[in-house]
Amino acid sequence: MRAERPSMPGRVNPERQRPLAVKAGRGFEKEAGELADRLGAPLLAADDASDPDALILHRGAAGLSLAADGMELRQDFRELLPRVRPDRLARELLVRAVRLKGLAGPLRVVDATAGLGEDAFIMAASGAEVLLCESDPVICALLEDALSRAGRDPELAPVAARMTVRPGDSLKTLAALDAPPDVVYLDPMFPERRKSAAVKKKFQLLHLLERPCGNGEELLVAAIDAGPRKVVVKRPAKGPLLAGRTPSHRVAGKAVRFDCIALAQAAG
Repeated sequence: MRAERPSMPGRVNPERQRPLAVKAGRGFEKEAGELADRLGAPLLAADDASDPDALILHRGAAGLSLAADGMELRQDFRELLPRVRPDRLARELLVRAVRLKGLAGPLRVVDATAGLGEDAFIMAASGAEVLLCESDPVICALLEDALSRAGRDPELAPVAARMTVRPGDSLKTLAALDAPPDVVYLDPMFPERRKSAAVKKKFQLLHLLERPCGNGEELLVAAIDAGPRKVVVKRPAKGPLLAGRTPSHRVAGKAVRFDCIALAQAAG
């Protein structure tokens, strides 16, 4: 896994309503201090009391976690291992949706809405090289930490090696690519798609970080302008088209569907 740092450090979303602080586990003061500087957030020692309303990023021996309201989130790609077994991976709807025929090398994908990287991990497990774009600096820090730990895990390392994180605005990243990717993947549902009472804790915490995507049409235009052979858009199973764009075909399941927009005759 490679993480590409922007020229200027990331800063916490100024529109975020809840304060953020970084807390250092014992022995991890240096790493926590660097993260606090990067995010422009206060640094707390292990025994410091914190604002009960604050979002706390804790850097300790187990990695980086986000805590608030009695919940804690630490991304762990080991949880995805059952889904990427050889006998199951080919049946993943996402793998089927991004597949292209006639490639001379690995499939090159830009995930323009990476979040915590679970969809990107599935694509990378199928052999794709994935560039992950994430604009929220806190989510990006959690993602980078998870991939760093994955890179030290023998079962996960081959997949993590095919994933590169690019912090910052994906619109700018798409416009500045050195070469057109094979596929641009968009998940503009994130993070508003799960609103039930049974919503997973991780998504409850992410809702506190990032506002629902409000630039879906602009994102789709940027994805198309990047010159891929295909754009794949993740939608709720019965959700509307993104920006009214009718897909070339769909790969659909009970909960979600993937709208595939082919942009070249050779796309599959």
